[in-house]
Amino acid sequence: MELGEHAVLAPEYISTALADTSSHSHLITESAIMTADTKLTLGCLIPISDSKLAELQSVANVHYWPDGKDVDRSKFPDIDVLFGIPDGVKDLSELPRLKHVQLCSSGSDGGQNWPPMAAVKNGERDVSLSTASGAHALTIPNYVTAMVLNIYHQIPKQILNAREKRTWTKDIDVYGRTYGIRQTRGRTAGLLGYGSLGRESARLLKALGFSIIAANTSGSARRQDGYIPPGGGDVEGKIPEKYYSTEDEEQVKDFLGQCDVLVASLPNTPKTRGFLTKERLGMLPPQAVLISVGRGNVATSEDILAALDAEDGLFGAALDVTDPEPLPDNHPLWTHPKVIVTPHCSGDPEGEMDITADVLMVNLDRLAKGEPVINRVDFKKGY
Repeated sequence: MELGEHAVLAPEYISTALADTSSHSHLITESAIMTADTKLTLGCLIPISDSKLAELQSVANVHYWPDGKDVDRSKFPDIDVLFGIPDGVKDLSELPRLKHVQLCSSGSDGGQNWPPMAAVKNGERDVSLSTASGAHALTIPNYVTAMVLNIYHQIPKQILNAREKRTWTKDIDVYGRTYGIRQTRGRTAGLLGYGSLGRESARLLKALGFSIIAANTSGSARRQDGYIPPGGGDVEGKIPEKYYSTEDEEQVKDFLGQCDVLVASLPNTPKTRGFLTKERLGMLPPQAVLISVGRGNVATSEDILAALDAEDGLFGAALDVTDPEPLPDNHPLWTHPKVIVTPHCSGDPEGEMDITADVLMVNLDRLAKGEPVINRVDFKKGY
């Protein structure tokens, strides 16, 4: 039973996994998870491919309700693990055997706000909750890199010029002047948030020649754990030349003051909401670039617009997440000449649910062995 071509884990897990020397590594075998008479029972509410469903069925007893509807609630008393969240469950007494809930999203809001989770938060039940963090590092960091290059090369403006003017012109910058393409070498990219998205973005941006700095809560490097796509990430946190703490205002100011490109990939927590205020956006170097791929509420639309319109303000912004979200029709960000808005789609890879099911496979194995699950949500931290 293999994890699939997308799945790799942190080294401490890989070193203990079973290997196969054939053309693909088989990190998990059926026998490593459960014998036939002791398999966990899985309630799967996420649509997956037939081949991925067969993989799950080889290691668990699976009740499959892919549309989340027509759920046979008589099966609830037998379920050990949920992949997705069923509607209409009022409390966990309906799921007496439930040990774990696996989300298919990188964010944990849906799981944390699921009403039955109140019993976990107040200590009445011990049910773990995991995100699919890491699975979306296959596409979101690519989006980050693509948007930096689009803005540095003024590709959107070139496309508009070609379609609207239908003539050969080099007056392509946002001010209608002849534009010299910005170089990536000699500039600094700052990663605001250094989880799976920040680390893979850092790896790609460094390959383009950027110097890399990062800001996180601790202001220091930490080892990456959880789900890691093959060949990606920054396990030891060695790529950034320096770390800064988001808890220290002077360090935040120092960090932002160096970011020719700022990549925001923070989770949604009380501390991160509105983190990039108008004042903090004003700390960026003249004509910096903002790429926002975490949660839209890291900055209000009004503050981003002010930063774009300020003298020597933002040179450009690419926003895959916005505040509010969805961005209302006719909002000024849609047509701002310095902005690229995309509808929160940078983390929607081909076969997305199959990739997130790979994270579930790992956690089924860990639960069977009595080991901690990966990507576990800390309710106190909020992510």
